[in-house]
Amino acid sequence: MSDEARRVFKMETILGLIAGKRGADISDLLGFLSQRDLSEVEEGAVAPIARGWLYSMHPDFMKCEFAETDVFEEWAAKQAARLGDNVSIEAIPAAEMAGISAVLDKMAADAAANAAQAAEIAALKAQVAELTPFKAEAEKLGKEVESLKGKLDTAQTDAAKTKKELAGFSGKVAINENEIESSVKDIVSRAVKDALKALPVGAAAGVAAAEVAEEAAAGFDEPAGSDVPEDFGFGASGSDGDGFGF
Repeated sequence: MSDEARRVFKMETILGLIAGKRGADISDLLGFLSQRDLSEVEEGAVAPIARGWLYSMHPDFMKCEFAETDVFEEWAAKQAARLGDNVSIEAIPAAEMAGISAVLDKMAADAAANAAQAAEIAALKAQVAELTPFKAEAEKLGKEVESLKGKLDTAQTDAAKTKKELAGFSGKVAINENEIESSVKDIVSRAVKDALKALPVGAAAGVAAAEVAEEAAAGFDEPAGSDVPEDFGFGASGSDGDGFGF
């Protein structure tokens, strides 16, 4: 900003400031009076002080009353005819600007912070826009994870229930190998007897019976050290005299 102590401005520009108008010429005038660059918002804060300064330097300006119903160009031409086409004015002294300068500095800092925040928000919006196509996929995966979690919880619950039920049978089931062996022999014996009854009477039947008996006996030989009696099995005389040890 220029450090000129005094400048000449067109009367129309001065009257525009008094009438509350906006424009490039008004911005230039306010910048000179405040000796600093001003944003549009800051101009609104400086304008009342600038008008007061003009009134104090040139009391005739206080007689320039502008009404909203007036046509500015006609009103300005009428005032210029009385006051002249140009006017030389001084910048507002630093001492007079001290109070408003502190306010303007705060406004400038706030504006910069707001601009930075707006830039961050814009950047985040851009990132969101880039990720939007993946939103549906992310939601789908989230649902699948929840489903799997539910299944896992159910499986863990079932496993705990089964473990509890098995614990109730712990030590209650005992295996008696002798009883199992005896039961198997009884089943084989009954099967052989039933097979013999179905064979025809005669030598051929006797030979067939002997072969069946041998195969049955071979399939259930006792291991070494067995306690099975020697007279058990095929070839021993049984109580019914069938010659097969039953």
